[in-house]
Amino acid sequence: MIETHEEKYSDAYDDYRLLSVEVDTLAKLKISENTDTESGEVTYSPDLSPSNLKSRIKKTDIIVAPDGRVVYPQSLYLVSKLRGEASVKDTSSIAKGLLAFTRYLDSTHHSQVDEDGHEIPCEYLTYKSLSKYEEEGAPWRFAEFLLANCNDIEGANGSEAFSLSTARTYMGVVVGFYKWMQKNGYIKNNNENIVTHYTTETVRQELNQHDMLAHTKSGSQRTYETSNIMRMFPKKQNTPAHKKLKPMHPEHKVLFNEHIASLPKTTKLIFRLCVEAGLRIDEAIHFPAHDIGNADYSDLEIVPVAITHTKGSKARTVEIPIELYEELEIHKESHARLKNLNKRNELILAGSEMDTVEYLFLSNKGVPYSANTLETHFSNLRKQIREVDTSWYYRIHDLRSTFATHWLWEKSKERNVSYDYLMGDLAELMGHASTSTTEKYIQYMNKLDDQINTAKAKNRKISGGWS
Repeated sequence: MIETHEEKYSDAYDDYRLLSVEVDTLAKLKISENTDTESGEVTYSPDLSPSNLKSRIKKTDIIVAPDGRVVYPQSLYLVSKLRGEASVKDTSSIAKGLLAFTRYLDSTHHSQVDEDGHEIPCEYLTYKSLSKYEEEGAPWRFAEFLLANCNDIEGANGSEAFSLSTARTYMGVVVGFYKWMQKNGYIKNNNENIVTHYTTETVRQELNQHDMLAHTKSGSQRTYETSNIMRMFPKKQNTPAHKKLKPMHPEHKVLFNEHIASLPKTTKLIFRLCVEAGLRIDEAIHFPAHDIGNADYSDLEIVPVAITHTKGSKARTVEIPIELYEELEIHKESHARLKNLNKRNELILAGSEMDTVEYLFLSNKGVPYSANTLETHFSNLRKQIREVDTSWYYRIHDLRSTFATHWLWEKSKERNVSYDYLMGDLAELMGHASTSTTEKYIQYMNKLDDQINTAKAKNRKISGGWS
C-alpha cells in the first residue's frame, strides 16, 4: 500500500523525478471472486489489505515520468528494498542512481541534430537493451556516460559533473538492479542478454600478530566477484597511468580511417586532429582559424600551428600533417563555414557572444561544437566499425593516446633512439606542463616492446631457433 508523502504530482514537470512515498511493507493482496448472475461469468477483483502496523510503514522514493506515470520496474525495485533479508533503511542513494540511469535511457530516445544540422540517429535504449556483447548493453553504455561526466577523471568532458565516488555508487546501484531483474525474471539471463561478465578474485587475510590466539587460527581467504563494468571505474589507489591507456593498434587504426569517411565532414576533421595531431577534444573544437591558409606550406610534410585554447591555457605549437592541413584550408573557405562565420559575427556585434576568437569549426548557430554532440557521433562510428570487427572498442579520448604512441613508435625508428629520448619533444606536442605526465606513454611503449620481444623469442624457440 503506497501513499504519497509529499505534494501530489503535477504535470508541470518536464523531466523524470523522484516522488517520496510511504509503503506498508506487510500489506497483503486479497482477490475477491465475483459471479455474474445472468451470464455466469466469473471475474476477480484485487484489493490491497493494509497491515495497520505503524512500524511497517516505511518511506522510499519512486521514479515518476514527466506525464505522471510511475516508472517500472525501477520503482518496484525501490519498494522491494524495504523488505526481506536484503532490506535497507534508506533508499535515497539507490533512488538517485536509478533516476540518473532512467534519465540517461530517456535521452537516447530523443532525436538530436548536431551543430551542422545533421541528424544523429536515436538509439532507443531501454533497460532491456542487452546483447551477447556486454559493451553494447544499456548498463555498459551508462557506465561510459558516467565516466565521460566524472570530474575526477582526466579526459572527461561531459556536461554533467559527477564525482568519482558518486559515479561508482550509481553504477553499483544499476548492477544491483539488474541482478534483481534477472532473479525475478524481468529480463532474460542467457548468452544473448549479457549484463556484464564477472572476475573472481581471492584475497588472503593476514593473521593479527597481536592476537593472543593467533596460533590457533589459520590465515583466512575471502573470495569475491568483480564485474567488468565496475572495474572500469578507478579506485582511490589508482592503477598505474600507463595501464589505463588504450591506443588503437595499427589494424584498428586502419578501420578507423576507413569508416571515419561516413561522418559529417566537420566531425571527421575534428576527430582527425585528435588522432593525427594529439589534440584534446576540447582543443580541436576550439581550433583557431587565423593561421590556416596564411602561408604556403606545400613543401613541408608537417605544418606547425599555434593554439591557445588549451588545458591550463598554456599556448603550444602542434604539428599538422600537410594532407590534413590542406583539408583544413579548404574547410576554412567553404561556403557553409563562411555562412556560419557571419552568424558568429552577428552574435558578437549583438553582445550575446563574448568570445571573439575566430574558430575554424563553427556550428550553424555560429558557436563552437559541443563535446556531447561529438561523443554521440563517435558512439555511432564505434557501433558501425564493430559490425566489422567486434574487438574495436575505443572511447573518444583514446584518439589522443593513439597519436602519442604511434608518434613514439615512428620517431624512435626514424631517429634510431629510445622512447625516453623523445619524452621532451612529446611533452611539448601534447601540452604537458611536466614530463612526468608524458612518462605514461613512454612506459606503455617500453612495456609493449617487452611483450613483442618476448613473443618473438617464444616463436624462435618453437621453430627451433634456439639450441
